[in-house]
Amino acid sequence: MSTKDMTKAMFAEALVELLHSVPFKKITVKMLADYCSVPRQTFYYHFHDKFELVNWIYSSDVEKVMSENSSEPWSTVTYLFFQKLNEKRAFYKKVLIESGQNSLLEHSHTYFVSLYLNSLSQFGTFPINKDLEFFMNYHAFACSNMTRQWLLNEPFDTPEEHNRKTLSAMPQMLYDELTRADTSLAT
Repeated sequence: MSTKDMTKAMFAEALVELLHSVPFKKITVKMLADYCSVPRQTFYYHFHDKFELVNWIYSSDVEKVMSENSSEPWSTVTYLFFQKLNEKRAFYKKVLIESGQNSLLEHSHTYFVSLYLNSLSQFGTFPINKDLEFFMNYHAFACSNMTRQWLLNEPFDTPEEHNRKTLSAMPQMLYDELTRADTSLAT
């Protein structure tokens, strides 16, 4: 792990620890820097604000699941990702309360779209037609919001059940293209 990633991970650990006793809304960059015994400028070298730190944690979780399961079909990877979110449910419940610009909800939407685009580009589905683009954005928006609701609400579905519902709600055109991309990459 690079020094830069180690520093980011240090701030991520600090945020997780502070969330045990302080609501996310009240956590400041100064608190994170003090917890890590570094100047505030060190935080700002790596992140714009605490929301960007949360988004980095989320993206790191996604990327870890994807890299560890790169030979699996995308539907299995989504299940494993929901399993990872469920394992860290306490953390995500605390940070998903906030919404708006740079929030995790906003980030997860754009991140899902980029993941769809990445999968489809590996298959060669370019240019993306307007209908497929609409379906990617629509499903990413729905998936982000429904996953937020899933993480915030109790009682909740299992990760397997949430994955099944998410996949069954996916527009058929998007599902077909992602499945074709999976099949193409496997051969």
